[in-house]
Amino acid sequence: MWMKRGIPLLLLMYLLPFLGLAQVQKDAGKERQQMEFDRHFFAGMKEKMIRNFDESVFEFRAAIKLNPTIANVHYQLATVLVVLKQSDEAILEADRAFKLDPNNVWYSKFLIELYKTNKQYSEAVEVCKLAYKKTQDSHFLIESATLNIMANKLDKAILSLNEYEKVKGISEQVSRQKEELYLSKGNIKSATKEIEKLCKAYPDQLAYMGILADLYMNGKKQKQALPIYQKIQRADSLNGFAAFSLADYYQRIGDTLGCFSQLLIGMKSSLEPKFKMQVLAKLYPSMYFGSNHKKKCETLNVAFMEANPDAVEPYMFSGDLMLQEKRLEEARNYYLLATAKSSNYLLAWDQILFCDQQAQQYDWMKADCEKVMALFPDYPTAYILHGIACRQLKDYKAGFESAQAGVNMAGDETMLIQMLSSLGDLAHYYGRYATSDSAFEAILSIDPNNSLALNNYAYFLSLRNTELDKAANMSKRSIELDAGNPSNLDTYGWILYMKKDYEGAKVEVLKSLQISPNNAEVREHLGDILYKLDQTEEAIVQWKKAKELGATGIELDQKIKNKGFK
Repeated sequence: MWMKRGIPLLLLMYLLPFLGLAQVQKDAGKERQQMEFDRHFFAGMKEKMIRNFDESVFEFRAAIKLNPTIANVHYQLATVLVVLKQSDEAILEADRAFKLDPNNVWYSKFLIELYKTNKQYSEAVEVCKLAYKKTQDSHFLIESATLNIMANKLDKAILSLNEYEKVKGISEQVSRQKEELYLSKGNIKSATKEIEKLCKAYPDQLAYMGILADLYMNGKKQKQALPIYQKIQRADSLNGFAAFSLADYYQRIGDTLGCFSQLLIGMKSSLEPKFKMQVLAKLYPSMYFGSNHKKKCETLNVAFMEANPDAVEPYMFSGDLMLQEKRLEEARNYYLLATAKSSNYLLAWDQILFCDQQAQQYDWMKADCEKVMALFPDYPTAYILHGIACRQLKDYKAGFESAQAGVNMAGDETMLIQMLSSLGDLAHYYGRYATSDSAFEAILSIDPNNSLALNNYAYFLSLRNTELDKAANMSKRSIELDAGNPSNLDTYGWILYMKKDYEGAKVEVLKSLQISPNNAEVREHLGDILYKLDQTEEAIVQWKKAKELGATGIELDQKIKNKGFK
């Protein structure tokens, strides 16, 4: 024997060509499998790019079946499953991608976001831990803290931030975050320690000193806070934060003079106007300065104006002060000054329109509404108020045009009904009766039980002496819906008057006057009804009463002068 063990040498030589062929075939099979994998993978990517997501999923799954060890195909499949709102499967595939390649930051961040969206905070934290261990990317420590906060695990969040601080050093972002967490736990002592460390690391930062002093104040350590505030002011004599904090300190110890002097420094500082406004808004109602309180507040506001000549806030504050005292014209003037500083400040324009309406200055209101409509063409309130002003001023053409435009500005059903109601009223007085009727019909198609629309529609029909039966039915329905409304009762009475049911009309109008005895229009209606009932002297009494209450018009004067009408 040539060999004691194994394959005989001649046999081995005989088999060698076949063994080589088998290896070649095996390598060729792997190559074909890789080519097939690539074909499905790139087809999946193509379908994903053109948003054929179902086809993309099919191709990626086919690729995974051929080779489940490639992380990227699991990741790509997960991204498509997210779009298809298949979150559970997406998490499963994203997790597989991460486990196959935990060093890939994109895979870990994607999986964390999926867990976070699904409110699986504990699972997301575990991914953060493993990702940090593999990559040493400190981002994952911050992310872990955020996740623990979302899970309301504040102690664990603080531990993550502590670990981040060991790696990156003390920073404002982390120190302030830990301060906030400790304060949310009611632990002022630990919060203060964090800011003390921050101040020690950055001894020249006045802002950090101010935060520390505020914490001492909150912890009732005024004696420790005072020298810090004073140090800040020595370094920056017009530091607004320090001044307002010192004002708070002096207020707490009852030193009104010290409080006012610091408030004055704060108002003269370069601090943003919104902070000064907050201080004034809190101070004004307090009456802290006693009998001189209002005068002191006005002095502070003047300093505010001088330090911030282009700011709207001090003028708004002055306007609010005047408004509280019902000094409407002065309030309006201050609000107008605010708009002179910033014409696009809608809050100021809102207050101006409010003053116009409260003062019943309809000429102002009309002009101001037109300015607002030009500046804010999509602001519906201006169109409503413009219609009210135009009706009072009897400028029905302008009111009708703005009411038509206003219907297109309505952003919801409630506003649309208001706009249509305004259009219905103004169209009637402008003589566009078809438009008026259409507006009220539109309201009733939206809300068949809208008492105001039923009443107004019915009243306008009665004034035109048309469709009186329809008007009567709508009027009766409005009374059923809102029986205590004197306008509804008067409308029904007037419809009966137009139908020549004078006794019935008298009953309804008297009901209206029992609720609202000083309504000039209803008094005139009662006079007309009494005249038709041959009670001329009593009719004249009612017409005169209507005139005393503010009713105007040539017809009313002629009825009184002629003791009647045709």
